[in-house]
Amino acid sequence: MPGGAAHRLTVTARGTRIALAASGVAEVIRAPRITRVPSGPPCLLGVTHLRGTILPVVSLSRLLAAGDPAGSAERVVVLRRDPRIGLAVDSVEALQAIEGAGPVPADGRLQLDETGARWLDLDTALQERFAARRGFVRTAQDRAEVRAAAGGEAQELAFLAFTLADQDYALRLDAVAEVLALPSALAALPHTDEVLLGVFSFRDKVLPAVALRALLGLPERRALGTERAVIIRIGSERLALVVDRISGILRAAPNRIGPAPSLFNSGAGEARVDAVLRLVDGRGLVAILAPERVLADERVARLMTDADHGEEESMSGMAAAAARERFVVIRLGREVYGLPIGAVDEVTRLPETLSRLPKAPAYVQGVMNLRGRVIPVIDQRQRFAVAVDEAPAAATDGRVVVITIGALQVGFAVDAVTRILEVEASALLPAPALSDDGALFDRAIPLERDGDLILLIDPTALLNRAESDLLRDLAASGPS
Repeated sequence: MPGGAAHRLTVTARGTRIALAASGVAEVIRAPRITRVPSGPPCLLGVTHLRGTILPVVSLSRLLAAGDPAGSAERVVVLRRDPRIGLAVDSVEALQAIEGAGPVPADGRLQLDETGARWLDLDTALQERFAARRGFVRTAQDRAEVRAAAGGEAQELAFLAFTLADQDYALRLDAVAEVLALPSALAALPHTDEVLLGVFSFRDKVLPAVALRALLGLPERRALGTERAVIIRIGSERLALVVDRISGILRAAPNRIGPAPSLFNSGAGEARVDAVLRLVDGRGLVAILAPERVLADERVARLMTDADHGEEESMSGMAAAAARERFVVIRLGREVYGLPIGAVDEVTRLPETLSRLPKAPAYVQGVMNLRGRVIPVIDQRQRFAVAVDEAPAAATDGRVVVITIGALQVGFAVDAVTRILEVEASALLPAPALSDDGALFDRAIPLERDGDLILLIDPTALLNRAESDLLRDLAASGPS
């Protein structure tokens, strides 16, 4: 009200004092864990999860001067906007009432007021830095179309491949709910069979961790830290199978899969192997395990009977499974991102050598042969501008994630594939369009820890962007 008292919140950013109208501030929080958004404006530090919403966090110092370093912000001022935005500041000095204070300047200039702090026209500053910001990007119909397009290779069968005692095994991908690092603290139970390593808490349930080596009669080995818990699902049942190492995701035509020879089902592993997959180029065989037969083992059956799984729970479990989505989680530098598992053809090791393409841009590492098709391999570290000081993982961890939509197939080189994650569809959050070059991220998964989230890559946008940039750069490098 003119001539009345107005409350002002004074904050600092790299020695500059800024006055904000308190009526436009929703809350002030401690600086949270921030997930970086590749290709975003320089002033955008990233996004964080705040009570059911994805909050973009903008550096106030970079908002004032684009070339300024972000510094180490201590607080985030959550602005009362639609959608809300967080302003990272060095400190919050005071909240005070100013009698007779005039309105905030509307011409975009910073001005001194009677308290010595400068007013900031946020609307103008944000508009200048986020000229391409368009709010939330993917509707439910858009996401359904993306998932439908991603499932175009339905004639092929998909498997999760892993190793046990230096032998190759696989499980049907549709039977795998999640893949995660083996929990460091397993609760041991007395008087149990050697196949049970222990139990752990998972999604408000207690899951048994079964040593697949012991179940198949393979020799024990010293733990090397690469073990993974593969959580399989059959109806409402969940069971964690402990494997030595995850190899990747394989897809194969049905004619490459045949019945398992009797030698695969001898000894303690009898009737566990359902079929064998013949790899291309004479790379050997992969034994395909039958989840139903794993659960049928009397030692496993005893573990599963500890809980009462009645018909009502089974029906609710199957309904809940239908409302979940699965994602492959990749790591680039210190950040992790997710891809819908239906859009991923394969996950394979990054070859030691790739055939270079003449005049190809630097982000194209080369080409590789995949089931008779030559596909380009793109260095996703360069594409996502991963900082040089974020050292890549060891060469043995490097993976190529192969994606196909329509007639386009591309391999994206990443530092590692860390897990497969199953999420309730209702828990997914829409992601705001914050990148300068389009909406690469359409949704996000909030994790258990406050502020942590996984940005989900829209595979259609990723491929469209890769294709258009590649054609443009190859054309630019060609003869004039």
